Amino acid sequence: MNVIKLFDYQEDMKERIEKALRLHRSVMAQMPTGTGKTVLLASVVESFLREHSNCNVWIVAHRRELVSQIQETIERVFSKITPSLFTIKEGNFSKTHPSSLTLKGGSTSHPDPLTLRGEGGNRPTRCSEPLRSKVGGPSKVSPDCAGWDRLGATCLRPADGLGATSASSVNPNSDMMPIKAVSIQWLSKHYDEIEEEPGMIVIDEAHHALAKTYKEMWERFPKAKFLGLTATPCRLNGKGFTDLFDVLVQSWSVPEFISKGRLATYDFVSIKSDGVTQRLIDSLQKRGADGDYQNKEMDMLLNKKPSIERLYRSLEEYGKDRKGIVYAINISHANAIAEFYREHGIAAVAIDSKTPASERRMLIERFKASSLSFSKITPSLFTLKEGSTSHPDPLTLRGEGGNRPTRCSEPLRSKVGGPSKVSPDCAGWDRLTDTCLRAGDGLGATCLRAADGAAPIQVLVNVDIFSEGFDCPDVEFVQLARPTLSLAKYLQMVGRGLRVAKGKKNCVIIDNVGLYRVFGLPSQVWNWNAMFEGKLKVGKRKETPKDREFFLMNGEQDDIQIHPDSEMMMVMSHEELLQTIQYREFVNSRGEFAIIKLPDGKMTVVNRQGEQVLEPGDYYDMKLLDGNILFYRHCRKEVCYYDLLSGAIIDDGPNVYDVPKVVTLEGWEFIKYGDVYMSRTYEHFSWPYCPSKYDLFNFGDYLIYRYNYLVDSGCQEWYYYEGGNGLMMKATIDSNRVCFLRGDYEHVYWKCATLRCGCIVVMDSKQDYYLVDSYLKKTYIGCNNPKNENEDLHIVMPRLGKKYYDEMMLQEKKKEASEMILLHEKSVAGHVELYQAGKKWGIKVDGRVVVPPLYRSIAQPVGAYCAFEEIPSYWGIMTLKGKVIVDAKYEKVEIRDGGIAVVTDITGKTQTIYLK
Repeated sequence: MNVIKLFDYQEDMKERIEKALRLHRSVMAQMPTGTGKTVLLASVVESFLREHSNCNVWIVAHRRELVSQIQETIERVFSKITPSLFTIKEGNFSKTHPSSLTLKGGSTSHPDPLTLRGEGGNRPTRCSEPLRSKVGGPSKVSPDCAGWDRLGATCLRPADGLGATSASSVNPNSDMMPIKAVSIQWLSKHYDEIEEEPGMIVIDEAHHALAKTYKEMWERFPKAKFLGLTATPCRLNGKGFTDLFDVLVQSWSVPEFISKGRLATYDFVSIKSDGVTQRLIDSLQKRGADGDYQNKEMDMLLNKKPSIERLYRSLEEYGKDRKGIVYAINISHANAIAEFYREHGIAAVAIDSKTPASERRMLIERFKASSLSFSKITPSLFTLKEGSTSHPDPLTLRGEGGNRPTRCSEPLRSKVGGPSKVSPDCAGWDRLTDTCLRAGDGLGATCLRAADGAAPIQVLVNVDIFSEGFDCPDVEFVQLARPTLSLAKYLQMVGRGLRVAKGKKNCVIIDNVGLYRVFGLPSQVWNWNAMFEGKLKVGKRKETPKDREFFLMNGEQDDIQIHPDSEMMMVMSHEELLQTIQYREFVNSRGEFAIIKLPDGKMTVVNRQGEQVLEPGDYYDMKLLDGNILFYRHCRKEVCYYDLLSGAIIDDGPNVYDVPKVVTLEGWEFIKYGDVYMSRTYEHFSWPYCPSKYDLFNFGDYLIYRYNYLVDSGCQEWYYYEGGNGLMMKATIDSNRVCFLRGDYEHVYWKCATLRCGCIVVMDSKQDYYLVDSYLKKTYIGCNNPKNENEDLHIVMPRLGKKYYDEMMLQEKKKEASEMILLHEKSVAGHVELYQAGKKWGIKVDGRVVVPPLYRSIAQPVGAYCAFEEIPSYWGIMTLKGKVIVDAKYEKVEIRDGGIAVVTDITGKTQTIYLK
């Protein structure tokens, strides 16, 4: 009996998945892109159906395109095993099953026993063919629902109790494969019509599983097992998958797959941080509904000729004569890239969701059939259709000089100058990648076709078509022309180039949008379990000041001169990649660290970026303990405990007496070793006792420990003088407040000052002072022994204090003005009401009390203001939030539109007050 052949890592994954499914109802499995998830899926499904012969299996995808791709892959996989066991297309079958996704109410439309296609008799009804509604009529066929016969398995349905042709009449030893592939969109619309229950539901590309959309499957089919497959178990919003799946099963990491030859090596080139493209991307501020960059803003900044020219230059420099894929922002961007590449002699074609399916399939097959070696397109590659010689002058390709050819997909002009219909014989560059030229002067149009009838395609430019489910192992370069904040999208894109293929040496990843700076290299080891549980969010970038006007003025990019050498840089070559991973043996891993054995037998520890955090040595009994603490022995007798976060030795020697533990005090981690409490910093700081919670103050990004007595810290302490409008003064004693910064495992600081903007000033052990902003970025501002006035805190601190005080006041004014506008709108809309409690009056906005009942009387609001009477005949004016802006000392108050008030005092004198 033949079975699906798996690699060793697939066998391991299959065994662990099946074990997890026996213990849990719902399992998610992670394997990197290009390592054969679909083949593993088929093998798991095969084993499941062998054990549960009366069950059906549904494969659910999030896109229609993936449904057909799953069909083709499943059919290809099962066609390689015993035909008598699994029926493909018009083969044999064994036992009769109910129809896949049989609708409630059934059907009795077949009076005779059903037989398979090709076996004579009536044709069996496809599950995707007219499904019967409750009243017996046919329902519409959905392209989202791939029937059994499309999958390569035949779907039979009993008619009037007569059943289907007996298995023994065809092949007594064969089994039928009851598999159904559907999209989640189709399934969501037909739940109420489905009568049967599946034994297992497999969710392909399960990182797209949204709780609201997919949760219904769990509720409607309580007896079914669920298996989700993905390369990237993470979401852009940082939420996990534990609302749908019980456990995550992980395969090898990408470095392991590369080191063992299961994935290809790569060269990674990226744009420089100070280049024009990076500055353009840094200026992106808007976000789409999915939390990623807004498509419109990306298109506005990057879908420009200079940007596309830089894409071409980088491809020429690093991917010349290679076959590959380009990821574009949208359809317009993809077409623009493909057209520019063709103009410069590269056989490029754009594919998107609007490309007809048959044409898309044809172009992909031509791309797959194209060789790995390309050179520039030359006119000799093409011949004239029908041998035409209607052009009096030699025709040349774009970019080669001569007349510029017109694409056939552009409107051809009629004799009167209007557009004529495009000939179906001329599909144009952007569709078929053949050259389409048009002669001028009324000589008509002539098409250039490849001499062999199908010109090779070197480059496929796509818009989210090849992010998932695309399998072409000999892709030699991947060009990223689309920024993203999604780790899943990034790894899915670069993963298309990491498949191994005969004749393929390596892949070049051309990162034209700086994704390396957001996510790192594709071979980074990711903490998938933390992302699965929703405890880790990757890829969120800190905003930096942008000079958007420079790039958004008319013709902004056309005038920018960039030297070719300044745009791209080599991040890592495939030789360097192999040096870092080829000879490593992964001994153990836990959390963010792994123990590695080097080729010379020495041991070390690396983080997820592959950086060594411990000097290699001849260590014994290395163990990773809770809280990122390492245990090891220098020799047989000496013991060492090492803090992997700070790089500090907790204790070592032959007389180590206790095991360190990580404890949390006021939301901050410390190490408890015996009776001593240590900070997790390389610079040592400890207490011989547990510090009181009244001495620790957690401010989120930093923690303060305050001594209850005077200390000789050497740190100046500065504070705002009350009523000084931003004036800062120096205290007469040193600061007694120790400061720890979030994520800083090296230094212990003393706190110098808190500025009005929320920034702080700290002093390090060298008595240098730093301004720490809200992003924890440190900027040097001075020292205790200044060499000039720019380092003298007596000059620097008053200047900084005043600057940030003024900024805070400006922000408060803007905030107050915004609130006043909102209150004015609410007042006009009738959302403000006066209410009485006892004899006093107050104000409610949207039903919520904003001004408690404190006043004798309140007049009806005018805009964002209202008059109030505190005591009889003493009126004032306040905002609808209760802020008094005119004291209650006037006999009469009249508020007018535009923020103007006329007040009259007890003497009868009137004056006008501008409230804004």
